[in-house]
Amino acid sequence: MKKLILLCILLSSCASKLEDDLPLNLVADSSAFIVLDFNKANYNGYAFTKNKKKYLIYGLPYVEEEKTLYIGEYNIKVKPKFFGESYIEIADTNLVTPKLSDQERASAEYLKVKKIVKKQSNQVVNDFDFIPPIDSVITSPFGKRRFINGNPRSPHMALDLRGAVGKEIFAPMAGKVVMAEEHFYGGNKIILDHGGGLFTAYSHLNKFNVEEGESVEQGAIIGFVGMTGRVTGPHLHWEVYLNQERINPELLVDLEYAQD
Repeated sequence: MKKLILLCILLSSCASKLEDDLPLNLVADSSAFIVLDFNKANYNGYAFTKNKKKYLIYGLPYVEEEKTLYIGEYNIKVKPKFFGESYIEIADTNLVTPKLSDQERASAEYLKVKKIVKKQSNQVVNDFDFIPPIDSVITSPFGKRRFINGNPRSPHMALDLRGAVGKEIFAPMAGKVVMAEEHFYGGNKIILDHGGGLFTAYSHLNKFNVEEGESVEQGAIIGFVGMTGRVTGPHLHWEVYLNQERINPELLVDLEYAQD
Protein backbone atom coordinates (compact mmCIF):
# COMPACT_ATOMS: atom_id res chain seq x y z
CA MET A 1 0.00 0.00 0.00
CA LYS A 2 2.85 2.39 0.86
CA LYS A 3 4.41 1.99 -2.59
CA LEU A 4 1.04 2.30 -4.36
CA ILE A 5 0.25 5.60 -2.64
CA LEU A 6 3.72 7.01 -3.30
CA LEU A 7 3.73 6.13 -6.99
CA CYS A 8 0.21 7.46 -7.37
CA ILE A 9 1.30 10.82 -5.97
CA LEU A 10 4.75 11.14 -7.54
CA LEU A 11 4.54 9.32 -10.83
CA SER A 12 0.95 9.29 -11.97
CA SER A 13 -0.91 11.32 -9.35
CA CYS A 14 -4.01 9.26 -10.11
CA ALA A 15 -3.49 9.79 -13.86
CA SER A 16 -4.09 13.54 -13.86
CA LYS A 17 -1.71 15.72 -11.88
CA LEU A 18 1.41 15.23 -14.01
CA GLU A 19 -0.45 16.78 -16.93
CA ASP A 20 -0.66 20.07 -15.01
CA ASP A 21 2.20 22.48 -14.35
CA LEU A 22 4.26 21.31 -11.40
CA PRO A 23 5.01 23.97 -8.78
CA LEU A 24 8.45 25.53 -9.04
CA ASN A 25 8.90 25.73 -5.25
CA LEU A 26 8.92 22.31 -3.63
CA VAL A 27 9.53 20.86 -0.17
CA ALA A 28 10.68 17.27 0.33
CA ASP A 29 12.32 15.01 2.90
CA SER A 30 15.97 14.09 3.12
CA SER A 31 16.89 11.15 0.81
CA ALA A 32 13.54 11.12 -0.99
CA PHE A 33 13.05 11.65 -4.72
CA ILE A 34 10.93 14.12 -6.66
CA VAL A 35 9.39 14.29 -10.11
CA LEU A 36 10.05 17.41 -12.20
CA ASP A 37 9.21 18.67 -15.66
CA PHE A 38 12.24 17.52 -17.67
CA ASN A 39 12.60 20.73 -19.70
CA LYS A 40 12.17 23.05 -16.71
CA ALA A 41 14.65 21.04 -14.65
CA ASN A 42 17.28 21.34 -17.40
CA TYR A 43 19.10 18.32 -15.99
CA ASN A 44 20.07 15.19 -17.86
CA GLY A 45 19.09 12.43 -15.46
CA TYR A 46 16.67 9.55 -15.01
CA ALA A 47 13.55 10.31 -17.06
CA PHE A 48 10.23 8.81 -18.08
CA THR A 49 7.51 9.87 -20.50
CA LYS A 50 3.82 9.94 -19.68
CA ASN A 51 1.05 11.24 -21.94
CA LYS A 52 3.71 12.53 -24.36
CA LYS A 53 5.35 14.66 -21.68
CA LYS A 54 8.85 14.00 -20.31
CA TYR A 55 9.63 14.04 -16.59
CA LEU A 56 12.81 13.87 -14.54
CA ILE A 57 13.12 11.78 -11.38
CA TYR A 58 15.67 13.46 -9.12
CA GLY A 59 17.24 11.96 -5.99
CA LEU A 60 17.62 14.22 -2.96
CA PRO A 61 20.59 14.23 -0.59
CA TYR A 62 20.67 13.09 3.01
CA VAL A 63 20.76 16.30 5.07
CA GLU A 64 21.04 17.05 8.77
CA GLU A 65 20.13 20.71 8.24
CA GLU A 66 17.59 22.24 5.86
CA LYS A 67 19.09 22.78 2.41
CA THR A 68 17.77 24.43 -0.77
CA LEU A 69 18.62 22.98 -4.18
CA TYR A 70 18.30 24.88 -7.44
CA ILE A 71 17.52 22.54 -10.33
CA GLY A 72 16.82 24.55 -13.47
CA GLU A 73 13.71 26.61 -12.73
CA TYR A 74 12.97 24.69 -9.52
CA ASN A 75 13.76 25.64 -5.93
CA ILE A 76 13.68 22.51 -3.78
CA LYS A 77 13.80 22.77 0.01
CA VAL A 78 15.17 19.53 1.46
CA LYS A 79 14.19 19.01 5.09
CA PRO A 80 16.10 16.80 7.55
CA LYS A 81 14.30 13.73 8.80
CA PHE A 82 14.99 11.69 11.91
CA PHE A 83 15.10 8.04 10.88
CA GLY A 84 15.92 6.67 14.32
CA GLU A 85 19.03 5.15 15.91
CA SER A 86 20.68 1.74 15.73
CA TYR A 87 23.06 0.13 18.21
CA ILE A 88 25.05 -2.94 17.20
CA GLU A 89 27.92 -4.92 18.65
CA ILE A 90 30.66 -6.39 16.45
CA ALA A 91 33.14 -8.79 18.06
CA ASP A 92 35.83 -8.53 15.35
CA THR A 93 37.55 -5.30 16.38
CA ASN A 94 39.39 -5.09 13.05
CA LEU A 95 36.03 -4.58 11.34
CA VAL A 96 35.27 -1.70 13.74
CA THR A 97 38.72 -0.06 13.85
CA PRO A 98 40.62 -1.61 10.94
CA LYS A 99 44.37 -1.78 10.70
CA LEU A 100 45.98 0.69 8.30
CA SER A 101 46.16 -1.70 5.33
CA ASP A 102 42.45 -2.51 5.68
CA GLN A 103 41.59 1.18 6.01
CA GLU A 104 43.44 1.87 2.77
CA ARG A 105 41.66 -1.01 1.08
CA ALA A 106 38.23 0.13 2.30
CA SER A 107 38.95 3.70 1.19
CA ALA A 108 39.95 2.54 -2.30
CA GLU A 109 36.76 0.44 -2.56
CA TYR A 110 34.64 3.41 -1.45
CA LEU A 111 36.22 5.63 -4.11
CA LYS A 112 35.67 2.94 -6.75
CA VAL A 113 31.96 2.82 -5.95
CA LYS A 114 31.75 6.64 -6.05
CA LYS A 115 33.39 6.65 -9.47
CA ILE A 116 30.95 4.05 -10.79
CA VAL A 117 27.80 5.86 -9.62
CA LYS A 118 28.98 9.11 -11.22
CA LYS A 119 28.56 7.56 -14.64
CA GLN A 120 25.43 7.88 -16.72
CA SER A 121 24.54 5.31 -19.34
CA ASN A 122 21.44 4.96 -21.49
CA GLN A 123 18.30 4.02 -19.57
CA VAL A 124 17.23 0.41 -19.80
CA VAL A 125 13.48 1.01 -19.27
CA ASN A 126 11.07 3.95 -19.42
CA ASP A 127 9.60 3.57 -15.95
CA PHE A 128 10.49 3.63 -12.26
CA ASP A 129 8.82 0.38 -11.23
CA PHE A 130 10.77 -1.78 -8.79
CA ILE A 131 10.15 -5.21 -7.33
CA PRO A 132 11.70 -6.18 -3.95
CA PRO A 133 15.13 -7.82 -4.33
CA ILE A 134 14.01 -10.49 -1.87
CA ASP A 135 10.59 -11.42 -0.56
CA SER A 136 11.25 -10.54 3.04
CA VAL A 137 10.90 -7.95 5.79
CA ILE A 138 12.91 -4.90 6.82
CA THR A 139 15.21 -5.52 9.77
CA SER A 140 17.06 -2.17 9.73
CA PRO A 141 15.51 0.88 8.05
CA PHE A 142 17.29 3.44 5.94
CA GLY A 143 18.86 6.53 7.53
CA LYS A 144 19.27 5.39 11.12
CA ARG A 145 22.11 6.95 13.09
CA ARG A 146 24.43 4.07 13.91
CA PHE A 147 26.42 3.30 17.00
CA ILE A 148 28.87 0.40 16.69
CA ASN A 149 30.20 -0.95 19.98
CA GLY A 150 28.93 2.30 21.54
CA ASN A 151 30.76 4.59 19.11
CA PRO A 152 28.90 6.88 16.65
CA ARG A 153 29.27 6.05 12.97
CA SER A 154 27.83 7.38 9.72
CA PRO A 155 24.07 6.92 9.11
CA HIS A 156 22.81 3.63 7.69
CA MET A 157 22.30 4.68 4.07
CA ALA A 158 20.70 1.42 2.96
CA LEU A 159 17.87 -0.95 3.71
CA ASP A 160 18.61 -4.23 5.50
CA LEU A 161 16.33 -7.12 4.56
CA ARG A 162 16.10 -10.40 6.42
CA GLY A 163 17.34 -13.49 4.61
CA ALA A 164 18.89 -16.83 5.43
CA VAL A 165 22.19 -17.74 3.82
CA GLY A 166 21.49 -18.89 0.26
CA LYS A 167 18.19 -17.05 -0.20
CA GLU A 168 17.80 -15.83 -3.79
CA ILE A 169 18.28 -12.14 -4.61
CA PHE A 170 16.42 -10.75 -7.62
CA ALA A 171 17.16 -7.78 -9.84
CA PRO A 172 14.48 -5.22 -8.88
CA MET A 173 14.75 -3.61 -12.30
CA ALA A 174 16.49 -4.49 -15.57
CA GLY A 175 20.10 -3.36 -15.73
CA LYS A 176 23.74 -4.19 -16.31
CA VAL A 177 26.19 -5.64 -13.78
CA VAL A 178 28.98 -3.09 -13.34
CA MET A 179 30.50 -4.60 -10.20
CA ALA A 180 30.65 -8.11 -8.74
CA GLU A 181 33.53 -8.36 -6.30
CA GLU A 182 34.50 -8.79 -2.66
CA HIS A 183 34.89 -5.70 -0.43
CA PHE A 184 36.24 -5.21 3.08
CA TYR A 185 33.05 -3.82 4.63
CA GLY A 186 30.43 -4.91 2.10
CA GLY A 187 31.70 -8.43 1.56
CA ASN A 188 30.56 -9.87 -1.77
CA LYS A 189 29.00 -6.87 -3.51
CA ILE A 190 27.05 -6.35 -6.73
CA ILE A 191 26.18 -3.04 -8.41
CA LEU A 192 23.58 -2.83 -11.18
CA ASP A 193 23.48 0.12 -13.58
CA HIS A 194 19.92 0.86 -14.69
CA GLY A 195 20.91 3.86 -16.79
CA GLY A 196 20.14 7.54 -16.39
CA GLY A 197 22.26 7.78 -13.22
CA LEU A 198 20.25 5.10 -11.36
CA PHE A 199 22.22 2.32 -9.65
CA THR A 200 21.36 -0.34 -7.08
CA ALA A 201 23.87 -2.16 -4.87
CA TYR A 202 23.71 -5.43 -2.91
CA SER A 203 26.18 -6.33 -0.13
CA HIS A 204 27.17 -9.26 2.13
CA LEU A 205 26.24 -11.88 -0.50
CA ASN A 206 27.14 -15.53 -0.02
CA LYS A 207 27.90 -15.87 -3.73
CA PHE A 208 27.22 -14.28 -7.10
CA ASN A 209 24.95 -15.57 -9.86
CA VAL A 210 26.10 -12.96 -12.40
CA GLU A 211 29.34 -11.61 -13.82
CA GLU A 212 30.50 -8.06 -14.45
CA GLY A 213 29.31 -6.86 -17.86
CA GLU A 214 26.25 -9.10 -17.89
CA SER A 215 22.81 -7.63 -18.63
CA VAL A 216 19.91 -8.81 -16.48
CA GLU A 217 16.14 -8.53 -16.71
CA GLN A 218 13.87 -7.58 -13.84
CA GLY A 219 13.41 -10.62 -11.61
CA ALA A 220 16.64 -12.36 -12.66
CA ILE A 221 18.54 -14.09 -9.84
CA ILE A 222 21.73 -12.06 -9.34
CA GLY A 223 23.08 -13.66 -6.18
CA PHE A 224 22.35 -15.21 -2.81
CA VAL A 225 22.08 -13.79 0.69
CA GLY A 226 25.12 -14.24 2.90
CA MET A 227 27.06 -12.76 5.80
CA THR A 228 30.33 -11.65 4.22
CA GLY A 229 32.06 -8.40 5.21
CA ARG A 230 31.07 -6.42 8.33
CA VAL A 231 27.89 -8.10 9.55
CA THR A 232 26.27 -9.45 12.70
CA GLY A 233 24.24 -12.05 10.80
CA PRO A 234 22.96 -12.99 7.33
CA HIS A 235 20.93 -10.31 5.53
CA LEU A 236 20.78 -8.24 2.35
CA HIS A 237 22.11 -4.68 2.52
CA TRP A 238 20.38 -2.84 -0.35
CA GLU A 239 21.40 0.62 -1.59
CA VAL A 240 19.87 2.82 -4.29
CA TYR A 241 21.82 5.64 -5.94
CA LEU A 242 20.10 8.30 -8.06
CA ASN A 243 22.14 11.19 -9.53
CA GLN A 244 24.91 10.15 -7.09
CA GLU A 245 22.65 10.46 -4.02
CA ARG A 246 21.69 7.46 -1.93
CA ILE A 247 17.91 7.55 -1.68
CA ASN A 248 15.61 5.63 0.63
CA PRO A 249 14.74 2.22 -0.93
CA GLU A 250 11.64 2.02 1.27
CA LEU A 251 10.01 4.52 -1.09
CA LEU A 252 10.38 2.12 -4.02
CA VAL A 253 8.93 -1.16 -2.77
CA ASP A 254 6.15 -2.29 -0.45
CA LEU A 255 7.76 -4.20 2.42
CA GLU A 256 6.78 -4.63 6.05
CA TYR A 257 8.97 -4.27 9.11
CA ALA A 258 10.11 -7.27 11.12
CA GLN A 259 8.00 -7.60 14.27
CA ASP A 260 10.57 -9.37 16.44
